[in-house]
Parts: sequence; structure tokens; C-alpha cells
Amino acid sequence: MIPTAPDLRGGRQLKTAAFLVVLLLGCRGPLDPVVVRFQGVDVRRSAFLKELEPLARNGTDTSDPAMRASAFGRFVEERVVAIAAARSGVKDASENHAAAERWLASALSQEKVSEGEAMAYYEAHPDVARVEESVTIREILLGTMQDARDVVRILNSDHNAFELLARTRSRSPQARGGGLLGSFHRGELPPEIERAVFSLSPGQTSGIVTTSFGYHVLRLESKTVSATRSFAESRPDIESRLTEAKTRLRMKQLIDGLVSQAQVNYEAVTAR
Repeated sequence: MIPTAPDLRGGRQLKTAAFLVVLLLGCRGPLDPVVVRFQGVDVRRSAFLKELEPLARNGTDTSDPAMRASAFGRFVEERVVAIAAARSGVKDASENHAAAERWLASALSQEKVSEGEAMAYYEAHPDVARVEESVTIREILLGTMQDARDVVRILNSDHNAFELLARTRSRSPQARGGGLLGSFHRGELPPEIERAVFSLSPGQTSGIVTTSFGYHVLRLESKTVSATRSFAESRPDIESRLTEAKTRLRMKQLIDGLVSQAQVNYEAVTAR
């Protein structure tokens, strides 16, 4: 039987439709290639581009190759950790970064610092033993000189009224806490206040100190004098520093180990 013209047209239409389907399916790879393959899970380029969207909205040039390379490096690390956590039974690890990070932390062994390591650090880092002079102070901040004179007059007759006056008369944000400002080293306070408080003895109250903020009346709560701590005194701080450094190093090694097991297509992220 010889096909009629409508039959031929219908056959051509079917072939065209089939070709378009094949073309579209074939284009999926180049348009949205796999950029990370790890433990049987594929992560596509579109997932990375979605991560860049908030940066672009904030004005970051996401087409910059160096920026994309840096962002992709972090993206790969986060994804392989999330996949490994999910494989270990952590629920929602792919969506919950905090859960994946907790899994990562739990995978690390507790780092210990030997006495020899601590001593070597103590000898190589004199700053860890150095105690800088510091003061802990309270403040009453007034808006006028007359208000400040009234406060000084009351304090001259009742030294214990400082905290009450701070709560009821001070304009400082710390008024509700009795005017407690905290502890400061030299160079951390306005010069006028620093000169006043570092010359006081614990428990003493200053006169009126004028700055651009207003009129201050200050009380020295405590003072730490400069000193050099012994190894035994410094050891807890040293162990804390070294434990943190060791933990960071072990975490980096663990992440690098996971990334080394993944197939990563770095070239696919260079195109816009």
C-alpha cells in the first residue's frame, strides 16, 4: 500500500517530535551537568547557582572566576559533609547544615594536649603568660554639670549610694545594671576616662569627668596589675588554645578526606 500525503506528513511530524525529545534529553547534561558525585549522590550545577543567588542580590559579582571558585569550594565541602552525614543516619542533613556540622563534630576524637606541648607553647608565646593592667568600672552619666554636682554631693555623704544613683539618674545604657561598664585595658577607653579610672584605687569614686558624651562620675570596682603568669597558671589557657587549633586541623583533614573521595567537576562552574 502506498502511503498518502497525510500519512507522510503524520510520519514526519512523529519523527520531528521524537527528534526534539531526544535533543532535549541530550541537552540536559550540558545545561545542568553534575558538579559533585559522592557516595552515589549527584549534585548538579543548578544547585550551586542557587547558592549564589543571595550573594548576587547583595551586590556580589558572582561572575568573577575567583569568587565562583571560592564559593564552589565551600559548596563542595558542605555537600559532601551533608551526604556523609545522611549516609550515617542523620535526618535532613542535606537541608539542615547545623545537623551536618554536629555530625562532623561528633566524628572527631577528643584532642588531648600533652604537658610537653603546653610547655613548648608557653616558651614560644610569651604573650600567653602576660597579664595586662586592667580596670573594672561603674559609671553614672549625666546630661548637665549641675546634675553631676548633685550626684557627687550625695556620694560624698553616702559612698554606698553609687549603684542606686546609677539606676535612677544615669543616662547610660548600663544604668539598669547599676552602671557596670565592664573591664578595660589601657587604650580601650576615651582618654579623659582612662586617666581618671587608672589613677583610682578599688572602691574610690572619681570627680566629674567631662567628655563629648556628657558628664561622668566613675567608680573603680577592681584593678588587675601587670604581671607574668607561671606555666601552671597559664596552662589552662594554653590547653584551650591548642585543643581548639588541633580540632580545627582534624576537622579540615576530615573534610579534605571526604572531598578527595568525591568526583568534582570544577570546570562546570566557571561558565556563567
